[in-house]
Amino acid sequence: MTTLLARTFPEYSPGEGHDGFRVESIDRQEPRRMFVRWHNGTPARPASAHTRQNIQDQIIETLTREGYAVTIAPDREDVFVNDRPHDTSSPRFAPAASDIPFSAPWLVMDRWTRVHIGTAASERKAASGAMRAERRHVLTDARMACEPGLLNYLTSADKVLGDGFMWLRRDLDTGDGHPEPVQRERLDALVDVANALRHGIELEHSGPMVTYVPRPGSVVQWAPKASAPSVGFFPKWTRTADMDAAITLLVEAELHPVVYGVELGDGGVMCEASGFLVGPPHDGEIGRGVHLSEIGSEHPGEIERAAEVLRAAGWTVEADPAWDGWYEAFPPAE
Repeated sequence: MTTLLARTFPEYSPGEGHDGFRVESIDRQEPRRMFVRWHNGTPARPASAHTRQNIQDQIIETLTREGYAVTIAPDREDVFVNDRPHDTSSPRFAPAASDIPFSAPWLVMDRWTRVHIGTAASERKAASGAMRAERRHVLTDARMACEPGLLNYLTSADKVLGDGFMWLRRDLDTGDGHPEPVQRERLDALVDVANALRHGIELEHSGPMVTYVPRPGSVVQWAPKASAPSVGFFPKWTRTADMDAAITLLVEAELHPVVYGVELGDGGVMCEASGFLVGPPHDGEIGRGVHLSEIGSEHPGEIERAAEVLRAAGWTVEADPAWDGWYEAFPPAE
């Protein structure tokens, strides 16, 4: 890092009388939080605030271009820096309870450099701040990675997508049924939607889902992956104790539950993965027993195995008279 910066900036040495940078840390334990600090060589003639800001911007640009993670902490001129982690599948920014005296109760943390970039009065506001920072981070990465012709469309694509860290892409082609969505990083969704905008393709929205037709007979859908998906049951149902018990038994048997994610604008819910569905009996009424069905055909034959698992646990399982191939199940009497 020092060698990289020394190609552009003078390195500071105490007593030599000229301005320069130093890579420093105030931590006593490894791994230390490193930062780049600009020092005035002549205290009687310090650099102006404008000059220092320009130097800070150049240091940030240099380090970011070379792939380092860079953070500016509030009210600090230091540039905190770290290597990027090998695994970037989790968010870089996250809310965290503050341990700073006299600070706001919540912080927006950069987990890569381990410093906070802002404060918030509540966890919800901290989470919102973290998402804004995440979007800026991904947009910056996309601008560095993409060809110049795409740059003008990336900001618009970011606005089109809205919030969301991980994304689900589903490609629907005529005659292919309804395939499982594939999980992708936000950067992939950002670049893909920017390319659609670049080619003048019309985009449609259904809540947070973005849909477009790249060619006749083909449809692409992008939807954010839910942070708290509904596993094994439809999220708008009231969940009962019998439903909880059935879902637990079936998951422990390594069967695949249906996974529902974000709500869509037409009143529907994104299906993130097909599988068994456990619902309340008698068309949604709250009562004893469950309704056992299957969403999609990604795991054929599992609905029959699910019935066998419940029977082996002492449940009474009967064919649903109204729906062929589905079941009603009742737990053992207490």
